[in-house]
Amino acid sequence: MKQLAQTLVAIAGMSASMWLPYQQAWINDTSDAAIWDKSRRIGADYAESFKCVSERMSGERTVDYWYSSADESAALEFAEYIEKWLKLWEDVSQKTTSQGFDDGKSWLKMTFTLPEIKGRRTRITVMTSNPKRFRSKGGDVTLSELAFHENPREMWKAAAAVATWGGRIRVLSSHNGHESFFNELLTQAKKHTDPKTYGAPKSTDFKATVHATDIYAAVEDGLCELINQVSGAKKTREEFIASLKSKCASIEIWEEEFECKPSKQSGSYFPHSLITPCVTKDAAVPTEDLDTFIADIALHAGECTRITAGSDIGRVKDRFVIWVWGRSGVKRKCLGILVYQNKSFDVMETAINTLMNRQFGNIRVQRISIDKTGLGMQLAERMENKHRARVEGVMMTMNSKADMFTRLRAGLEERTVEIPDDSTTQSDISSIRKEVTASGNIRYVADTNAQGHSDRCVAAALGLVADESAKSPMRQVEVERGVI
Repeated sequence: MKQLAQTLVAIAGMSASMWLPYQQAWINDTSDAAIWDKSRRIGADYAESFKCVSERMSGERTVDYWYSSADESAALEFAEYIEKWLKLWEDVSQKTTSQGFDDGKSWLKMTFTLPEIKGRRTRITVMTSNPKRFRSKGGDVTLSELAFHENPREMWKAAAAVATWGGRIRVLSSHNGHESFFNELLTQAKKHTDPKTYGAPKSTDFKATVHATDIYAAVEDGLCELINQVSGAKKTREEFIASLKSKCASIEIWEEEFECKPSKQSGSYFPHSLITPCVTKDAAVPTEDLDTFIADIALHAGECTRITAGSDIGRVKDRFVIWVWGRSGVKRKCLGILVYQNKSFDVMETAINTLMNRQFGNIRVQRISIDKTGLGMQLAERMENKHRARVEGVMMTMNSKADMFTRLRAGLEERTVEIPDDSTTQSDISSIRKEVTASGNIRYVADTNAQGHSDRCVAAALGLVADESAKSPMRQVEVERGVI
């Protein structure tokens, strides 16, 4: 206990100097409920991890702690933070890990059992998003990136009851659409703190301390200098913000991800919480050079049993993209991505012919699905005539979009697809929104920006259609008139 006391004194002395002001404000908050409207990647979970460990090791909180993330990678990262702080007490905790399935969905749980303090051994439990895992639990509860949980309302129903017997509730998230449940909770909390602006609260509205930190506030508090110190960079604050902004692909993404302004449109059909776990440096990154593209495929295709591709056709504002997938077991590897802008149709045709005529080891491209809408109609028909059953023209109807984007989402959810470590590609994929029209039809939409019109995402999804249809003889693709 003497060593523990000395450790606590040391931590108390360094705490004020190791946190940025907005992090310290969160750590110091002892209210029953708090909600944090935050920019991405400002160290919010890092501060929360320290808070939950230090409160328990000091004896300030003697109740169990429950944390839920939107995805497994975030849960693992938070658990790493917990382990880091517990090492200050020379690994006095015991860690157990369990995993399983509920209703076909996998879950992961990591529990740290702390030493006896004030007559009780408290636990810190880190979990992925699964409402059933919160049932019959008690203590403090934290929901991280609630806007990106698969069933946020069910998570909230289950989690709110956890804090019934003196527990505290913490919600911290960036935005995912104006209609997200997180934004609903945030607005309810703001009604309690500022009824003149947001209206009088109802008796059932969430009452909580509101923290708000957009990227500008974080930079003002010293985030840029801290990142420079850690990374060795020498960016000014203006350069740091400009660098972040240049990777967003659209002003809407910048405003939502970093300025804490929820999009008025529906949330992304492919949120970053789905994309990030599939990102790997093993995946080929986009290139504008045909030779490099072919070389990438040859380099990455070694263990693949089938190669397929998808191509979206664009010319001026939109891009011409070929995305090549290689199947290895259940995994679809990203073998190569070719991106053209302002190229002639002859150049596009040459790119497709070069791909289809090449042999990669013992195999060649078995099937390519090409956007046959508008500009792509003539090119797709020429390729169908030349390469016969190995080419499939796809009209971009509501049904065909639903089919291909559902395949891509399933691949991301199951983590059976590789996404390149390229911010433009990731932003392009996340730009797709699923909306319901006034007549009740579902449509998939994306805004045009300087990087195109979700062209990389469309090519990737078409490639998965080709991967599926390559299993069987050529299938007919439905052509439908209607809202696109």
